[in-house]
Amino acid sequence: MAPELAPNSVLLPIGDIAQLFNPPRVNPLSSSLPEILGTSGAEYVLHRLQTRRQVKAEMLRLTLPKDQLASGLAEETQRALRRYAEYRIQEQQELARETRRHGWRLTGVAFLLLALFLAVSQLFASELTEWMRPLLRTTLEYGFEIIGWVMLWYPIEVLVFSPIAIRQRIEALRRLTALRVVIEPGDLSVQ
Repeated sequence: MAPELAPNSVLLPIGDIAQLFNPPRVNPLSSSLPEILGTSGAEYVLHRLQTRRQVKAEMLRLTLPKDQLASGLAEETQRALRRYAEYRIQEQQELARETRRHGWRLTGVAFLLLALFLAVSQLFASELTEWMRPLLRTTLEYGFEIIGWVMLWYPIEVLVFSPIAIRQRIEALRRLTALRVVIEPGDLSVQ
């Protein structure tokens, strides 16, 4: 596998231009990263851009076997990659909107359940349950209070943390649209 030479580029050796958008069969002995991982080249590059946000990549260097090189292939590939990323951005923006709606619905239900469990907790703290053993009564009082607050964890995750991951993906897709595609000849013989 060839190392990345330029710090502002992402090197992607592939055996066929179709591997940029279609996942190939897994072949751990290949020099082609999509074949090793069984993922499309675009998804591999997107993952790299998403996980290494500090790297300011400006160029996607694809290496293809010499018999697959053609005039205008880099420009056509760049248009296809841009279109792919733009549609994926739209998809992620719709996911963000749906996540927000879902999160607010969950929050409403969670607050109702919180009120219910806090009421039950107060019931066990009241004089109505004095006849119960103190240990059981205290356990039930605090147990229902804890359950009530725990009910808020998932809505908080959906409203706060899920959108962060979606925004990071959108930012990586925007970076993907800005990459200049360069296609170079390369040898991908099995090692």
